[in-house]
Amino acid sequence: MIIECSECRQYTDAKESGSYWRHVNGGEASSRRYTLLGCTNCGTPILVRQSHIGNSPDDDKWDTPSVIFPQNTTRVNPNAPINIRAAFEEANSCYRSQAYTASAIMCCKTLEGVCASHGVNERGLGASLLKMKDEGFIDERLYEWAGALKAVGNDAAPGMGAPIGPSDAKDTLEFTTAILDYMFSYRDRFEQFKRRQNNA
Repeated sequence: MIIECSECRQYTDAKESGSYWRHVNGGEASSRRYTLLGCTNCGTPILVRQSHIGNSPDDDKWDTPSVIFPQNTTRVNPNAPINIRAAFEEANSCYRSQAYTASAIMCCKTLEGVCASHGVNERGLGASLLKMKDEGFIDERLYEWAGALKAVGNDAAPGMGAPIGPSDAKDTLEFTTAILDYMFSYRDRFEQFKRRQNNA
């Protein structure tokens, strides 16, 4: 089965190790097949799900496999402004295309958007992140994370160092995801919680 491995980001003719066919309500029409695969490039286990869509003279017909393990940990926070979501979607798209350096640069672009959305537009990302910390938008740990991402982005910039590898690019995406979750989900929800408590 040809499928993209989420670990090494290669399309591979994965080796099947076993399958389970679940008959829903006793009928084939709504049945699902779960197949355990192994990436032939890096050995990562992959579990896919398919729905039964019909029969042919030679075999059963199944829809396009959907990977249910491992889950893709990088995603776009739906609460973030549209320009920030677009930048981070591009970072993910670059990563899936194995353009790791471009992915890291777009993560920095995403962070710039986060700062701008909070009214912080200093000269340079480093200065903006420092102001975000000084004004209480982010704490010391988040500032440290963001600073590390900025450093990776600086390394990724043209003429400033070696290209970014897949491991650093993946970590950059995941840390950016965490920052977006904090800024546009947890922080906002905590502020709403505090306001409710003050009005109680």
